[in-house]
Amino acid sequence: MGRNKLRIAVIDDETFYIQYVYSKIENFKQSFHDIDIEVDTFTQGKEFLDSFEEHPYDLIYLDIELNDINGVHLAHMIHEKKASTMIIFMTSHMSYIHQSYVVNAFQYLTKPLKDPLFTYELKRAIKHYQYMQKAFVFPTSQGRIIFNLSEIIYLETAYKNYKIHTTRGVYYGSLKAVNSIRKALLDYTFVKIQRSFIVNMEHIVKVDNILLYMSDESMLMVSKKRYKEFKRRFYQFLADKK
Repeated sequence: MGRNKLRIAVIDDETFYIQYVYSKIENFKQSFHDIDIEVDTFTQGKEFLDSFEEHPYDLIYLDIELNDINGVHLAHMIHEKKASTMIIFMTSHMSYIHQSYVVNAFQYLTKPLKDPLFTYELKRAIKHYQYMQKAFVFPTSQGRIIFNLSEIIYLETAYKNYKIHTTRGVYYGSLKAVNSIRKALLDYTFVKIQRSFIVNMEHIVKVDNILLYMSDESMLMVSKKRYKEFKRRFYQFLADKK
């Protein structure tokens, strides 16, 4: 099996920052041999979107103040297409920082960019990407299928069966066969929201009180019993990403 490839996009309408980020990543690649890294650059958001349809990037360095589209709006569009994509905002205006939390950004870097912080956040993003590539084998009605953590949106159980909702579709199987996996998932980015539902927080697009809007357009409800613990886990999840 070949190595995973981390696809990175850099979007900024200032050539200086395009060159800065690109060169930093290219230099970093020389000393990092555990993963393949591919970098594409864009000066317009619409140009990027055309490429994103063909290349679902894993990490995006995004200028909030693009000439042709608002970066926060673009981030919403990115996460609608691929919720697990990490977005690192770049801007010279601190007033945008609150908007970056709304779209579940991985990080927020202020211009001018600082070398030590940039390298630290790049390493952290790569570590997170590798973490999300961890895989579990699910015995399904269609045979044994391997899913990365980043592909699992949520898992629901009913009676003696389970249903797993993934970025590849929905699959079914015997609950007994995945009991140990269900418990193991809670050690990662998963949280129980009801007795029979556990969700991947990476795929939560929006939280509206007890309602969760997921990346596959599902709307799930957090039970009263689980709400306090869900809030604690989710806020900690968001804090760990900053």
